[in-house]
Amino acid sequence: MLSRVVLSVAAAAAPNLKNAALLGPGVLQAKRIFHTGKPRLAPVPPLPEYGGKVRLGLIPEEFFQFLYPKTGVTGPYMLGTGLILYFLSKEIYVITPETFSSLSVIGLLVFVIKKYGASIGEFIDKINEQKIAQLEERKQGAIKQIQDAIDLEKSQQALVQKRHYFFDVQRNNIAMALEVTYRERLHRVYKEVKNRLDYHISVQNMMHRKEQEHMISWVEKQVIQGISAQQEKESIAKCIADLKLLAKQAQAQPVM
Repeated sequence: MLSRVVLSVAAAAAPNLKNAALLGPGVLQAKRIFHTGKPRLAPVPPLPEYGGKVRLGLIPEEFFQFLYPKTGVTGPYMLGTGLILYFLSKEIYVITPETFSSLSVIGLLVFVIKKYGASIGEFIDKINEQKIAQLEERKQGAIKQIQDAIDLEKSQQALVQKRHYFFDVQRNNIAMALEVTYRERLHRVYKEVKNRLDYHISVQNMMHRKEQEHMISWVEKQVIQGISAQQEKESIAKCIADLKLLAKQAQAQPVM
């Protein structure tokens, strides 16, 4: 029952404590966990990058602002002092040597934080910036790689959409190859037919030439056989007489 009261009070105070450095996120988280709805569907508020204003190095300013309307300005300090005195008087907390050691350590920590906190914070911020830069570089590389993959996929999809052009080109190439093969075979048939026709023409020409030679030789042979010895003597004598006549005519003509 008491836990429900505490949670209801914390839920009512959450709008005023949502910017607190330490208490605000814890209260919001507790409210989210014990909410009756589905926590996995609830939006997670982003954590603040810088802490809110605090007093005494620990207590958030919103806590004081929450108590001011009810207790006044000194109320939070009196509440804290009363709680400490109550714990000490009832011996809920007993002061031991460890208390002084803790106070010394806390004082030393406060001194170190006040003295070197800024430089340490700058060093840590520098390391965080380097890590963030490395992560950003990896992120940009991954984004570029994914973008390249998307562009490649889009180009492949564009090629797939234009695949009918590829099929048309393939069909045209096959048709051209068939046409070239057909024409080559026609040319081969033409050459074979021409060669055979040239062979037959050569054979016929040779036979005509042989027949003509045979006919000429046969006619010469028959003519020679048909001339007798008397006719041969007469033709020789006639030829001699013709030659003499030609010689006399040549001598009778005057020299120019």
